[in-house]
Amino acid sequence: MANEQTGSTRVGYKEWFREGFMRSPSGIFRMLIMILAIGVSIFEIWLGAFGSMDLYQYSAIFYPFVLGVTFLLYSSRQSVTKGLPTWMDIFYSLLSFGIWIFFLINSSEYLKRIPQFAELTSMETFVGIALVLLTLEATRRTLGSSLTIIVLIFLAYTFLGHLIPGAYSHRLITLNHFIDDMVYTTNGIFGTTIGVAATYVFMFVLFGAFYTQAGGGDFFFKFAAMISGRSAGGTAKVGVISSGMFGMISGSPTSDVLTTGSVNIPIMKKVGLSPVFAGAVESAASAGGSICPPIMGSAVFLMAEYAGIPYSDIVIAAIIPAILYYLGIFLQVHFRSKKLNLPTMDDVPKFKQVMKDGWVHLLPIIFLIWGIEHGYTAPLVAIMTCGLIIVLSWFNPQRRIGLGKIIVACEEALLRVVPVTLACAAAGMFIDEIMLTGLASKFGTLIFQFTYGSVFLTLVATAFMCIIFGMGLPTSTSYILTAALAAPLLINLGVSTLSAHLFIVYYSVLSCISPPVATACIAAGSIAQADPNKIGWASCRLALVAFIMPFMFVYEPALLMDGSVGKIVESLLTAGLGITCLAAGFEGYYGKNLNFLERILILASGVCMIFPQTIMDITGITLMLIVMLPKYLGRRKPILTKNEGDELIWKHKA
Repeated sequence: MANEQTGSTRVGYKEWFREGFMRSPSGIFRMLIMILAIGVSIFEIWLGAFGSMDLYQYSAIFYPFVLGVTFLLYSSRQSVTKGLPTWMDIFYSLLSFGIWIFFLINSSEYLKRIPQFAELTSMETFVGIALVLLTLEATRRTLGSSLTIIVLIFLAYTFLGHLIPGAYSHRLITLNHFIDDMVYTTNGIFGTTIGVAATYVFMFVLFGAFYTQAGGGDFFFKFAAMISGRSAGGTAKVGVISSGMFGMISGSPTSDVLTTGSVNIPIMKKVGLSPVFAGAVESAASAGGSICPPIMGSAVFLMAEYAGIPYSDIVIAAIIPAILYYLGIFLQVHFRSKKLNLPTMDDVPKFKQVMKDGWVHLLPIIFLIWGIEHGYTAPLVAIMTCGLIIVLSWFNPQRRIGLGKIIVACEEALLRVVPVTLACAAAGMFIDEIMLTGLASKFGTLIFQFTYGSVFLTLVATAFMCIIFGMGLPTSTSYILTAALAAPLLINLGVSTLSAHLFIVYYSVLSCISPPVATACIAAGSIAQADPNKIGWASCRLALVAFIMPFMFVYEPALLMDGSVGKIVESLLTAGLGITCLAAGFEGYYGKNLNFLERILILASGVCMIFPQTIMDITGITLMLIVMLPKYLGRRKPILTKNEGDELIWKHKA
């Protein structure tokens, strides 16, 4: 079957290092996927609302099931893209479901087992080896070779590192020891990362699917148009707001670009923005959704579990950085629009009509925030919110969610969660490999030697690490890989646990718009018909605040709501002024075009004000006034004229 589809009996080795291709379910194949989606959704809802399983139990039940679905959905290589799964895909899928049945029967027994003391049976060894190999192949198919190669390199180090002389040598690790720790404990594949995918991630993805089915995406667009459609370049501003709001729900910058960008980018091009800038606006705004409360992205759920920080605390801490992030993008779009004299948006919806048609879409968000603030678990709140969405959808006859739409939402949730789950499984393997070999502490020592114990240089090294690990990989993967290596070092240097992990989350998100890979920009480039690299660099400029913000909140905790009310307000105001100046300097416009010297001064003003020191704030405000005051005063110049009595008087002329 594979040969008929590829037209060849041989496959080059390079072909196997490329990612596969997701099939579009149809016919009996789609019916099977729907049945599997309903099954896993029922399990997840039971687990989040009533279940009392141990981490190992529900991870060992959830992951092999998703693994089996993966081989049905993703081909072995891009050249196999049509038709039903091949016989090899079916074999891998059946093997995965066989492993699922094995753990379904035996997972509770492994809670009592003492690792390394009880020798693994032949069946347990076979299951362990098969699960590791299937995970590597499924990771390659869904996420490409980058993450797979990283895991394989550290896998080789695990088994061969004892042969390396010097400080980076480690004790001999046998196959039995490796499989025992990787598969039959919570240190490896069935650890925290898969646990997060099986609880937080799945339920919030399901929430997003239900919200979209109920018309939440359309409401976001109309709501954004109502806010900014009447100002210059209103279409681009609508793109910023709607992409950010939808990205907050979807949690995936790339899928957000493909969803909202298909509408926003063509409209932005039509009103006069260049294809590169239109793609950059969409990419930068979509990326910000993953760091925008109250939902944020899967990386934040991982952070809550991995760092042991309550999810509600992370949401509160992320409010000001999110506001400043979108302020920077919005102001650059505003100044660019004024500079180009772009028109306002046609047919701007009125507030009364928008709220009359879509007020029900605000209630799930309000309920979600209320539930998290009142201490309910995030999965339970997501489940209750899904129920609320279904009930509220019946207020709109055109958007009522019946059985058909419920099934479609479950299917959509399963399709979206597959790559995230594989990323979490591979990240779990990576974490266990560095823990087994003791590489985490050795890596920290290496970084410390290069950065000389400097907090700033260590932060810079961590930022680069996030971007490198995030090339072509999901945000959650970039976060967990970097957090395992760099977070302990930052904390040992005195950075708070919250600041250290949120720093890593921010740069993990930014990897999706950072060239040369920039997956979100590649998606935007296909819609805008522009060079993805140029879109990537333009996106980085639009999102410059996000590249600076993590350093700001590490040195100024008030930006994370950690401090007195006065200090928090002061930090927000000075940071906001600094971002305004940076946006004006980048676009060369503030009221009217800025000359070269004015742009330099206003950029210097912005840099000073975002630096968390009082003397720098005073310097920045002074530089801003030097540029702004003459322009403001020059708008109305007094002239000498005559009144009706032929008397000379002074009047102001605009």
